[in-house]
Amino acid sequence: MKIFVIGAGFTGTQLARALVLERNNVVLIDNNPERVRYASDQLDCTVLEADGNNLESLEAAGIASADALVTLTADDEINMITCSLVDAVYPRIQKIARVRNYAYYTAADVARRRAKSILPAARPFNGIDSMLNPEVEAADAISAALEHGAIGSVIELDADFGITTLSIGEGSPLVGMPFSELHTLEGWHYLVAFVESADGTTSLPNGQTVLAVGDQVGLVSRLSEIPQLVVYTRTPQARLRRVVVFGADRVGSLVLARQQAKRHISLWRRLFGISSSGAYQKLVVVDRDPDLCREAVERFPDVRVLCGDVTDEALLSEEDIFSCDLLVAASGNYELNLVTAAYLKSRGVKKTIALTANSSYGDIARKLGVDVAVPMRGTVVDSIRGRLRGGRVEAVHSVCNRRFEIVEGYISPKSRVVGRKLQDVMDLGVFLVLLYRPADGKTYDVPRGGTVLEADAHVVLITSAGDTRLVARFCGKE
Repeated sequence: MKIFVIGAGFTGTQLARALVLERNNVVLIDNNPERVRYASDQLDCTVLEADGNNLESLEAAGIASADALVTLTADDEINMITCSLVDAVYPRIQKIARVRNYAYYTAADVARRRAKSILPAARPFNGIDSMLNPEVEAADAISAALEHGAIGSVIELDADFGITTLSIGEGSPLVGMPFSELHTLEGWHYLVAFVESADGTTSLPNGQTVLAVGDQVGLVSRLSEIPQLVVYTRTPQARLRRVVVFGADRVGSLVLARQQAKRHISLWRRLFGISSSGAYQKLVVVDRDPDLCREAVERFPDVRVLCGDVTDEALLSEEDIFSCDLLVAASGNYELNLVTAAYLKSRGVKKTIALTANSSYGDIARKLGVDVAVPMRGTVVDSIRGRLRGGRVEAVHSVCNRRFEIVEGYISPKSRVVGRKLQDVMDLGVFLVLLYRPADGKTYDVPRGGTVLEADAHVVLITSAGDTRLVARFCGKE
């Protein structure tokens, strides 16, 4: 694919690097000379100094032959207008815009839904095929981790299945046992997607793989079975009865809104005698900005709002923050999030989640004892990559500091794997098929060697980052 990326900031550069790794023809454009010089030194792609919202400049750079346009400047208006300009002349080009302004994002989403309901074949709103809001993406990732007790990051694949990253603790029966013998464990029927050793090395497992204390593993299971996984791995867990959110701006507010909604649903479920999990008795938010605190008081009447500095030892002691069950550090200061989460974990907080700048902080967070690190920019990059893959690829999720990627998609009727048994197309150490759902099926299942691969079946694969040729074997474009 030929892909134009407008904006050579951190996210734009990270996206361009990932797209180049996938063997795409990338054109990166920015009007900042320093950014252009840096990107030119770092990336093996065309980097141009120009105004990305100038149609003449885009045409001179070859936009007419592009397959996709991604706008990632710091200005929402420029991102949206650029997509509209290109759509007016080149409607066939796929257009993706990052929009940080939540009001713009929600208004556009409502307009898009209304237009589709009235005229399904209508052009997308403002010519933008997809709009991404970084705060929404990050809040979704944090909420998914919260839903499952902050024991590790959770990739929810559908309403039933997911991939959970857990640490191997002392006393785990998995320690020292070759994977070829895991089936001998009572009740064990899970698949290990990847292994990240305590020394930082990563691998796709095989029968000879052996785990040690401190390793991290990605386990495929039903979401309802995550508590059983914790028993096998001996991952520390806690009952989350008192949750503190650091940061009352957009991400923190979205997380609070989601948790309040779940708490209210849980209360109704208990009234009708239905068992429920994930209900928090107390939610607290801390922020030093008086305006954000006033907004939080008005919006969340059931949440205790503390206006103060999270680094203030007196405030932390007076409000007994050290004894809370979970801290979500979700402010716009990513470095402070990491430091705060690590410090409070050392002072007795049972679980911590930190919103970080990018995926490279994952290893640091792990060494500091932070339970879950959510990369703001990484979630956006993965979301864009999933949309750009096209064909029958639905989503892409990076794991192990972007060394591997999990791909969701449908098997193409033209794929050479159709009609063959999984054992005949497998390549251990190169990729794994984690989940399989027949074309006429409703639920996933872990495939076996004798599973016959069908056209239009849904698969979840894990492979090295950027290995588009392997993915194309299963979900190639038509």
